[in-house]
Amino acid sequence: MQAVTAHDSPCAESGELRLAAHASRLGMAREYARQAAAEFGLDAESCDEFVFAVNEAVTNAIEHGAPDEDGQITISAVVGGDRLTLSVRDYGTFAGSAPNTTALAESGRGFALMTRLTDAVQVCVGKGATTVRLSRLAHDRAAAGETR
Repeated sequence: MQAVTAHDSPCAESGELRLAAHASRLGMAREYARQAAAEFGLDAESCDEFVFAVNEAVTNAIEHGAPDEDGQITISAVVGGDRLTLSVRDYGTFAGSAPNTTALAESGRGFALMTRLTDAVQVCVGKGATTVRLSRLAHDRAAAGETR
């Protein structure tokens, strides 16, 4: 299992989906993540795991973060080489150190799930925004027999 890291740096993204910071929009976030994972070439099981991790990140942004002035959070997917990274940005400031990733923790279980279901989790804390980046490597595509 990889570590969750917290960084004090801006997180640049592209190809954004903005949606209302409301639980009723979780389905839209999952569909966005599913489409990105499928286009990247993840197999069905890996795609489901990635979507579940994204759902946890979006839920955290809605419940613990803050929306922008229009009441929205931002989701973006970026493919860089052999890595798919989906970022979830809210406009609150993450307080404290990196989230606890142990299954027995009283809080932060969503981060434990995210770390188990992805290849990397990064928390970027900037001025007026917190971004959680979830990455999956292309090794899933190679395991499924895809060649480049």
